[in-house]
Amino acid sequence: MSAGLAIYRALTQSVGAVLGPLPPAADASPWRAGRTGAGEETARAAGSVWIHAASLGEVGAARAWALALAARRYRPPFLLTTRTAAGLARARADLVGLVAARIAPHDLPQIVDAVLDDACPWRLDIIETEIWPNLIVESRKRGVAVALVGASVSERTTARLTALGVAGASLLGAGVYALPQSDAHARRFARLGVPEARIRVIGDLKAEPPPSQASRPFGSRPALVFGSLRPGEERVARLVADTLERHRARAGAGSASSGAERGDDDAFAGRSRAVLIVAPRHAVGEALTKAAFAHAGYEVGVRDERTRGDRTLEAWIEELASRKGPRVGLLATRGELAAAYERAWGAIVGGTFSEHGGHNVWEAASRGCPVLVGPHHDEVAVAVEAVRAEGGGIAAADERHAIAVVEGWLLDGDLAQRGLASIRAAASAAGAADRGLDAIESWGLAP
Repeated sequence: MSAGLAIYRALTQSVGAVLGPLPPAADASPWRAGRTGAGEETARAAGSVWIHAASLGEVGAARAWALALAARRYRPPFLLTTRTAAGLARARADLVGLVAARIAPHDLPQIVDAVLDDACPWRLDIIETEIWPNLIVESRKRGVAVALVGASVSERTTARLTALGVAGASLLGAGVYALPQSDAHARRFARLGVPEARIRVIGDLKAEPPPSQASRPFGSRPALVFGSLRPGEERVARLVADTLERHRARAGAGSASSGAERGDDDAFAGRSRAVLIVAPRHAVGEALTKAAFAHAGYEVGVRDERTRGDRTLEAWIEELASRKGPRVGLLATRGELAAAYERAWGAIVGGTFSEHGGHNVWEAASRGCPVLVGPHHDEVAVAVEAVRAEGGGIAAADERHAIAVVEGWLLDGDLAQRGLASIRAAASAAGAADRGLDAIESWGLAP
């Protein structure tokens, strides 16, 4: 065992001796729930697959994986663990009957052991990547194969794990399999200790095929959606909203000679009443966004869990688009971002103008949105490059470049073609779950 891994194991063993497993408790905080060992969920899913998804975004990818498992006749319910309350809520709402969902155990040997003893999983499938040493080591000790599904790892993380002496065969050797998103990620997993024979590139689980139901015609879509905004990106959102307001003012005054800019052409109808819908990733971002726009004199229309039942999402967006004066929509619900993209003529994906690495690009692309990301999109680079290569996406070098892109979109009579290009990219990339399960079966890891 490497020195770094041995030190980590010794330290967490000592902490676990003090903070041992607790019995289940109703309405426990994520921190307390993470100390729960055996429970109703582990018993209900005993003997099936354990799927771990770090947070809300990974739970979305886990849904595709769980559905693919069920289609291959794996026995539900699967144990699904996540580390956030939002992720848990989404799992329990979207995967009823398919999973038994709970907060993931803290990476302390005593707690991990209690969960493994009760769940007796057939296999541990970690969605995207969360390398928790005790979870992996204790699973391997029991002969439970560990699969990193739709996995990604940055160059920085690879270097850090190597420097700390945590990676290597003692952690990621025998019993660990990697199903990475790209060849670049595959090479990094090999450097971290996963044998090359147990690495198979499958793509991104979040690359969902275009929805089968008809979405709103592109020309009549009124929204530009800034999805998954992270703190620090409010300034970009403000600049975008100012750009839309200038365009609306010009279109309303009829000052431009182009009939298209006045909204007379069907291709421009939605953009002549363009409204920015901002969907922050977390509550902190919601508060910052609301304060920034209110301070700038914007009317902020808020849709949250308390008010979402008052009207449909489409009606809410349409009402905002019809208002006069500076206004912006704050989408503070859970699970409605994809539906908002279906009513958008463009999408800006957050976490890319601040140093967070980016968020799900495919959710917007599969719904026919031209996609704009900022310079910090390392975590979703594979998806960004695929959409760009097809002609449906642009990566802005900085804020000024992003505003220039939005201005161009407002006047682009062929913008719908960019939306179709995004759909083509999403359709080509879909199917990662089936490719992953084909690899799992070839390795003899299926029940």
